[in-house]
Amino acid sequence: MNPILFELGPLTLRAYTAWLLGGVLLSLAVLAWRAHVQAPGSVGAWVDVALVGVVAGVVGARALYVAQEWRYFSEHTDEIARLAAGGMAWHGALWLGAPTVWLAAQWRRVPLALWTDALALAWPLGMAAAWWGCRGAGCGYGYEVATLADWPRGLVAELPDVYGQFAPRLDVQAAGAAWALLLAALAALLTWRGWLRGVRLWAIWALVGLGHVLLAYFRADPAPTLFGHRADQVYDAGLSLLASGWGGILWLRARRARAREVANNAEQNTL
Repeated sequence: MNPILFELGPLTLRAYTAWLLGGVLLSLAVLAWRAHVQAPGSVGAWVDVALVGVVAGVVGARALYVAQEWRYFSEHTDEIARLAAGGMAWHGALWLGAPTVWLAAQWRRVPLALWTDALALAWPLGMAAAWWGCRGAGCGYGYEVATLADWPRGLVAELPDVYGQFAPRLDVQAAGAAWALLLAALAALLTWRGWLRGVRLWAIWALVGLGHVLLAYFRADPAPTLFGHRADQVYDAGLSLLASGWGGILWLRARRARAREVANNAEQNTL
């Protein structure tokens, strides 16, 4: 289920696509604003890197989804490139988008640490839009419950599954959107206080993965499995661990660099 919001000839805009586009545009605006604040004159270069990442992300997300559903697509190869038909696996966007962004940043000479700190602000906003878009489109839906009256308001709702069948369900999508907004608030706090410079995105990604691992226990939408768990849950656990590890390494490197700088300055002052 993915309601049509606008239709003009061959052009069709569905609800989920609208939410995704809105999230992407808002994220691009945040990146442009941070570029204006931190590197005046480099807004175009920062946005170029982001646009390259968006394109690579779309390709990667579709590629992973097709790979996971290859039994179907092997017999319907004409649908592989039909993005309008739906079917994206966001971890694929990360896997292809991250190295592509790194290359684009080198090409456009954009300081990657500053750019990723800006993305730490933008990412949760796009994530919140994607979760809320899923709420109406029926993706990422939660398990059915007997009746809404048995649960506190806000935890359950009458929601559709991917086939458009409405039922009282755990409101996993709203929980995902709420978690994203909390991470957006955390990223704003880190930016305002100047904490974790250069590693904010890794901290946000670690928490994104952790939150999604927990939410996956309440999801009822079909998904391929790995090691006896939902594949997306395994990917999220890996993201959380890798982001935590790499972020920790970068933080330690930064501390050592600052310590050496302080020691060098002290030595020069004594001469």
